[in-house]
Amino acid sequence: MLYEDVRKQIVEVARTMSLEGLVRGTSGNVSCRIPNSSLFGVTASGMDYHTLRPEDIVIIDAVSGRVVNGHRKPSSETPLHRHIMLSRPDVNGVVHTHSIYASAFACLAMPLPVISTELAALVGGTIPVAPYVRSGTEGFAQAALDAIGTDGVACLFQNHGVMAVGRHLREAYNIAMGIEEAAQIFHLAKQMGEPIILPEEERNFMFRYFRTAYGQRGKE
Repeated sequence: MLYEDVRKQIVEVARTMSLEGLVRGTSGNVSCRIPNSSLFGVTASGMDYHTLRPEDIVIIDAVSGRVVNGHRKPSSETPLHRHIMLSRPDVNGVVHTHSIYASAFACLAMPLPVISTELAALVGGTIPVAPYVRSGTEGFAQAALDAIGTDGVACLFQNHGVMAVGRHLREAYNIAMGIEEAAQIFHLAKQMGEPIILPEEERNFMFRYFRTAYGQRGKE
């Protein structure tokens, strides 16, 4: 099977995000860049993540948008993944979820502020909201790119869900999970009082530190 490693990574992350409640049913989608090429793998449209197999992952050429390998129909939101891969060479993994608490922020068109050191380490700054555009369209993809810019790692989609990107697929997943956790914490804190937003200087420090010095360097 061609590109087996990337396909296996996508299946693993797709199943994990379903098990952890970041998506329900067949919603959401996952993609991963194939190293040293213009290709990426993406989840198939409308398939149950618990029965998804590596051979179900569809391989797309980001430049042409064509399917180059795979027997399934690719995700309806493939344009989103394609444009991220084309415009952000630093991104190698994309995770799109419909997690409940973060999606509630999206339905209010309310950016998610950084209220914890954990979220600061993952995203650095406030999670912006991309304006409403019908999903699956080129406009939807452009709205995401406009929201994250050249160095952002996540955004909310108004009335829709969440997107996280990473230097590798597991990092994108960790960011998506961290956003959902932070949205839950913010919601609970709001019931007790006014949440304290982490100062910008501290957010920036935590983000830089966890990107450059934390953990076992050279290991992903």
